[in-house]
Amino acid sequence: MSIAANLKPLKPLVSVLLLSSFLVQPVGAGAATLDDAVEPAVSEKSSPADTADTIAGEAAASDAPPNWAESTLSGDWGGKRKQLHAAGIQADLLYTADFLHNASGGLKSGGTYVGHVDLILQLDGEKLIGWQGGSAYLQLISNGGGRFNLNYLGSLMGADNLEAPVNRTGLFKAWLQQSFLDDQASIRVGLYPIDSEFYVTDSSGVFLHPSFGMAAEAASFGSLAGPSIYPTSAYGARFRIDPDPAWYAMLAITRGIPTDRVATAGPNISWHNSSGSMLIGEFGFSPVKAGLFNDRPSEPAKQGDDFAPISKVALGLWRFTPQYPQLIAVDAAGEALSATHWGAYLLAEQSVYRVPESNRDVALFVRYGFTDGTTSPLAYSVSAGLSYRGPFAGREKDTFGIAATRAHADPQGRIQLASDAGAALSSTNETVLEMTYRAQLAPGVVLQPVIQRVLNPGLYLANATVAGVRLQLAF
Repeated sequence: MSIAANLKPLKPLVSVLLLSSFLVQPVGAGAATLDDAVEPAVSEKSSPADTADTIAGEAAASDAPPNWAESTLSGDWGGKRKQLHAAGIQADLLYTADFLHNASGGLKSGGTYVGHVDLILQLDGEKLIGWQGGSAYLQLISNGGGRFNLNYLGSLMGADNLEAPVNRTGLFKAWLQQSFLDDQASIRVGLYPIDSEFYVTDSSGVFLHPSFGMAAEAASFGSLAGPSIYPTSAYGARFRIDPDPAWYAMLAITRGIPTDRVATAGPNISWHNSSGSMLIGEFGFSPVKAGLFNDRPSEPAKQGDDFAPISKVALGLWRFTPQYPQLIAVDAAGEALSATHWGAYLLAEQSVYRVPESNRDVALFVRYGFTDGTTSPLAYSVSAGLSYRGPFAGREKDTFGIAATRAHADPQGRIQLASDAGAALSSTNETVLEMTYRAQLAPGVVLQPVIQRVLNPGLYLANATVAGVRLQLAF
């Protein structure tokens, strides 16, 4: 008897569990200690590095099952994973361990370990319970280890996209999705971190620095509220429409994360404990899908050629409600002036070279975002870089990357940061250059050395040199 048949009597129970997962508030992994205090301004608020090469993406299980033999340590479990996939269930477990060391500059020399566990469950509603166009996604995260940026570097933007203000364990993503209009539109509702879809460039996913995920200026918690992003999520809803393969538009609303809850919150914030709401929209376009750029246009695509070039241009806008106090500015009575906490961003990425008849390519990306400059310490950030998928023949699953990012503080932000640091600032910008190489050593085993040069960390500390390594295990 097939697994699908064995699961049939459990379908009503599965339906109840899917709905109840959004009604139960998971509990964080303990209270914060002194060492768990909030990092300076905008640290470690972006998603962990892209793991698309080792675990499945966020889409519900597709008709074609993943190749677990090539991407995991445990393989297909003797065919059981394929049977579960056919029944609409896909489970993935990923462990990531980082060790970073600050050789000079920053707060002090030294290093520490940062660990992270992802347990992901994807459910295809139609295969599982006959829910046409329906899917569900659950992700449990668990953090461990020390605080590299807090204790050794002191950067505004952070250093490691796994580092969190406090170690925590619990549900991070838990949403239901309904697709319609022949899959040209969809709605998601539940625990929804916006950095899972908004302000994302695939070609920057290889880097460890947080600002190559959700950029530093948008990740800032400003005066009173911040976005629903790693490692703390909030409830929300997202609408997406793809009227044409080359175009898309997304709109989401989530609850804001209060600044004073960042260091002590669990992996998500309940509706009544949130701080206002965040509205974010993004409009995107793929030049390749629109036919503006083609891979070797003089030659027809060969049968079995599954190369997918990176190609996207996107514009985004976000704002919080209600208005919040400005960082420093006050009126004649000494009361803080209010302003709208808002920002916008523009990003572009494109594969610019492909090694003939292979999946090896070079992609460039550039990202720029800014805020209102009065409610957030950082006024803008800019990033640019290069990723080379398959830099060597026979190593198509490896990726080399080099990129730089810079964050700038406007006058109100500088006054606030100087007050927080208790020291005069020496710069208005913090700049980071990162170089990394992601190597798949075996199915499900990835080793990734990294070097970062941090200029003006915290806008007042000496330039720092950070070196480290990431180990990823997919089971």
